[in-house]
Amino acid sequence: MSAPDGSMVAGSPDRAAVTHRFVNVVSPSAPGEPRGLELAYHVWESEAGEHAPTVVLLHGFLDHGRSFDPVARHLARRFRVVAPDHRGHGESGRVGQGGYYHFPDYVLDLHRLLDHLGVGQVLLAGHSMGASIACYFTGAWPEKILALALLDGIGPPAVPIDRGPALMRRWVNDLKLATERDEPLQAPMATLDEVARRIARTSPGASAERLLELARTASVAVDGGYAFRFDPLHRTTAPMPFDVHRFRAFLQAIRAPTLVIWGERSPMRPPDVEERLTLIADLTRFVLPGAAHNLHHERPTELAAVLDGFFARAVTP
Repeated sequence: MSAPDGSMVAGSPDRAAVTHRFVNVVSPSAPGEPRGLELAYHVWESEAGEHAPTVVLLHGFLDHGRSFDPVARHLARRFRVVAPDHRGHGESGRVGQGGYYHFPDYVLDLHRLLDHLGVGQVLLAGHSMGASIACYFTGAWPEKILALALLDGIGPPAVPIDRGPALMRRWVNDLKLATERDEPLQAPMATLDEVARRIARTSPGASAERLLELARTASVAVDGGYAFRFDPLHRTTAPMPFDVHRFRAFLQAIRAPTLVIWGERSPMRPPDVEERLTLIADLTRFVLPGAAHNLHHERPTELAAVLDGFFARAVTP
């Protein structure tokens, strides 16, 4: 089904419909050159009307915006919900030959998306890698964020600086191998059930129905079966070590009420997590019972209820 602007709409009468849209986040450098890089984003319009506050949901590494679907449908009772696919993920464009995915690019894309949406302030939530993006963005533009939710993430573990030369060498070697490889990095998965089983490796607590739902939006049909939508280039080693000292400056600059939600069974907390959390001025913690790292895969209803209450308090006079 098509929306009035020609974008595609998915949903049914008993669910908040989701609209798929695109924004160009990298403009062509000269007339006649390709369109640039298109960022896909998914919108669940609010049942509360056009003036409802906007919630932005940022997915994690190798995930996609539609993985928040049941969470977004719940939040759409009160908020307008927007979930982008980060560049090289989901339905968004890939950097192409000669390009690479450097972390500040994700922050730039988010800034351009908010400009495109025409919203001055938003409620922001990020999962895992998306939580890191959210921290960088909120630290740099604290005036734009009404409330911040970090879902099982507050930056990756610190990387010793002396590993920098080895990482740079490995990155160059990884890219060389990627460009020389004739066959895809991963063989196609024969069925959607196989896609679901792959997702279950990192979301062991998700129901069979939820896993199949995720499989449909996470993959695309190819010759021989299905492939995940993310760019295989993400599997290569990043060249620059994560700088935890620099990251702490962004945490200290966050001024919005912040909710950190951990999965009860998650193994993803960095060793210095408590030190990082103390840097955030207005912090609330919550542990989601029974959940592992992928909270929105495994416990979407419970997660949505927690986020809904937190964001509602943030916008209530």
